[in-house]
Amino acid sequence: MLQKIRDGSSGPLAYVVVAVIAVVFGVWGIGSYFTPSSDPVVASVGDTEITHSQLQRAFNQRYQRLQQMMGDNFDSDMFPSDRIRQNVLDNLIGQAVMTQYAKDAGYRVTDGNLLSQIRNNPQFQENGQFSPQRYKALLGQAGMQPSQYEARLRQGMMGGQVRQVVAGTAFAAAPEVDAAYRQAHEQRQVSVLSFDASAFAEQVNVDDAAIKTYYDKHAQQFMRPPRVKLAYVSLDADQLGSAAPDRDTLQQLYEAHKDELGSPAKRSADAVRIPIQGGNDTQARNTVQAVLKAAKNGRSLKAIAADTENAHYQQIDNQSRSALGDTLGTALFGLDNGALSNPVRGQSAWYVLRTTAITPAKTPDFDDPVVQARLKAMARQQGMAKAFRAKSEQLDDLAYQAPNGLQTISEKLGLDIQHSGWISPEGGNGLGQYDAVRQAAFSDAVLKDKLNSNVLDLGDQRRVVLRVAEHQDAQEKSLSEVRQSIRDRLVQQKAQQRARKAAQQVQAKAEQGQDSLSELASAQQGASLKQPGYIERNNNALDAQIVSAAFRLPLGDKSSQEAAYKVVSTNDGQVALVAVTGSRVENSDDSQPEADQRSQLAQRQSGYNASLEYQALDRYLRERADVEIHRDQLR
Repeated sequence: MLQKIRDGSSGPLAYVVVAVIAVVFGVWGIGSYFTPSSDPVVASVGDTEITHSQLQRAFNQRYQRLQQMMGDNFDSDMFPSDRIRQNVLDNLIGQAVMTQYAKDAGYRVTDGNLLSQIRNNPQFQENGQFSPQRYKALLGQAGMQPSQYEARLRQGMMGGQVRQVVAGTAFAAAPEVDAAYRQAHEQRQVSVLSFDASAFAEQVNVDDAAIKTYYDKHAQQFMRPPRVKLAYVSLDADQLGSAAPDRDTLQQLYEAHKDELGSPAKRSADAVRIPIQGGNDTQARNTVQAVLKAAKNGRSLKAIAADTENAHYQQIDNQSRSALGDTLGTALFGLDNGALSNPVRGQSAWYVLRTTAITPAKTPDFDDPVVQARLKAMARQQGMAKAFRAKSEQLDDLAYQAPNGLQTISEKLGLDIQHSGWISPEGGNGLGQYDAVRQAAFSDAVLKDKLNSNVLDLGDQRRVVLRVAEHQDAQEKSLSEVRQSIRDRLVQQKAQQRARKAAQQVQAKAEQGQDSLSELASAQQGASLKQPGYIERNNNALDAQIVSAAFRLPLGDKSSQEAAYKVVSTNDGQVALVAVTGSRVENSDDSQPEADQRSQLAQRQSGYNASLEYQALDRYLRERADVEIHRDQLR
């Protein structure tokens, strides 16, 4: 057979076939090597490839979760896209590394386990049951095929098996539990000698040379941000006039709002309420029938309620129909004065009502001066709202049709072109106070392409269109502009240095036992002593740096009476000498936890150890994995 193939592969016909194949390959095949892939690989882990679409999908999911968590407080500046994208890529790489390890180690996810995981996912259920239609619909919204999702889920479950094994083998030794208990319940006896840096400011001299040197070294700290002046037109409902309303218009408003202009009818009544408890409507209905029977015999509803189990008396005092709700309002306003109602069923109770007083509605005359003033105000408001809606529609059209200037919008709508002061991305006066204005002003379309902005809504009754009239790039502030701020900064730094030096000198004297802290404090300029006594690690009354230093200081054994000292800079810019003179464990003479506490601490410590072991395994596998990142494809 092979000989026949070789014989047939020679001769003129064979050459023709090879030529045709070469042409086809050259036209269609080789071109594919030079055509970029629509879904390029951004990273590879061994034989596993992470594509751009996978990264983008994971990035979108992470970003959406952040937006949902933060809600209205979400600020995109707090979450740079590049940093989030890198974190997401690191996670995908980590998953791939762990999945490969799991495969090599013999971990497997059966089809049954995979199916169970999908069926038990509440997102894919309707009325507590797995819905294939919902499953496919949700995956379709995420841009995934079921096969893609199931492959990713299988990989994740495989990696989860590794985590479970690590967690299952982790444990906490008895000394670890005791140490964790002591750390959680330890208290330290603390004294704090604070040094006010401002007390040393008068000793500081800052010359012009030092200011110039600081300015030259830190010029980037004294940049004026980019800023713009804006030209804009503002459509403001409050500034739109309206024609004086005629009498017919006012008459129509009067008829439509007659009840609002006067006072509505009101009722007062006695009522007995019988709640429907536990859904037992029959019992409540029997009780209300008994109440009604007694009321018809002339007894007061108040007395009946006092003698009837599960009945409550209440007084309705001069209430309007709308204030009572549909059920009680309809029943009560259908009664004459002194009349008794039939049983009235509310949403959760039965009622019996007896009218005690009727206040008729009061409708003022049309020509009443107060009524006329209110009607005219309503007419003006309606006229302005109508004019605002009409001009808003025109503004939308004109902003789209004339994007290269404000003159057309100004002439067509009769709006003056106004100008703002300087506005930076961080803020500004007047129009610059609005986030929407600053974002639009520094957008590429407005700043670089010199177009009008879209119509911006600044509240319900104001809309603006703006364009950049003047622009300045970020630039260094002159030395004269920042001289005083630099001087203040240098004075503060040098004063803090002097305060620290004074604190270190006091520390040396305290360690030598020359004087007590009280004596040292009284002799030191700008020093004040606090002695809060025993504190815990979660103490909020003291500066966090003081508390941290107090629990980091090494202490001798209990027999030693020597104090430990540490000079720290506090979060409010001061300097403090922290002295720790003792340590104890709260509510325990022998420092041993009770059995239930030991169990909780052991479980917590085991979980902590498991996380450390898993992190160590992850680092070990990553260091040895064949990972390649194609950074040119990340965008």
